[in-house]
Amino acid sequence: MTDQQLINYYAGLLILQYLQKPKAYATIQTLVSPVIMNQLPLAVQNAFNLNGSNPAVGPQLDILGKYAGVSREGIGFLGNYIVLDDADFLTLIQFATIKNSAGSSLATIQQLIFQYFPDEVLVFDYQNMQMSYLISSVVGSQNLIQLLVAQGLLPKPMGVSLGAVIYVPIINEFFGFRTYLLPAYNANPFNDYASYQLTWPWLSYRDAIGPTFVQDLLTEGGSILDTESGVGIELE
Repeated sequence: MTDQQLINYYAGLLILQYLQKPKAYATIQTLVSPVIMNQLPLAVQNAFNLNGSNPAVGPQLDILGKYAGVSREGIGFLGNYIVLDDADFLTLIQFATIKNSAGSSLATIQQLIFQYFPDEVLVFDYQNMQMSYLISSVVGSQNLIQLLVAQGLLPKPMGVSLGAVIYVPIINEFFGFRTYLLPAYNANPFNDYASYQLTWPWLSYRDAIGPTFVQDLLTEGGSILDTESGVGIELE
């Protein structure tokens, strides 16, 4: 709506006795003009959007982060200093908002996740006091995922631990199967020679986001297991 349309709208709210009076109509237009200030209040309001095609950026995003209790700066798994750009920080705020609003049920968490990240973030409850997340890389960078995990911003009920966080480009094309009668959910079957799909990846431990550690593979006696070249075998 343009400035003039707004002015005419408010002038059109005159009661019937004055609606057809040119001076009365012009008076209201004159009074309304400085109030709308070229729609400055609306522009200020829109500058703090978390959703839509024109979300908040820069200092406005930092202010929204304070309200949500988060910052664009943090420490990664290896002690590395991370500063998120606007796109990643917006996503971090959205996750913080979800966590601040989520209840204790899986259905509530899934519903809130779907509002912000439809088909981009999946959450699983193993029903053993442990949950996991499957996050598409379109959601944000690895730095973002590190801060989500490090700052505990992935929503989960109290007392439930966070299992693996899988971070991959495609979250619904993995190989998987259940039984001959029940097809796998969000997974693909074995390839065959007639139709070989290169876009059906295998889920790997390397897809999990978490602190990196290296451990030597030991024999039963506690000695480091070496290769033929004498180099120790490591587990990452």
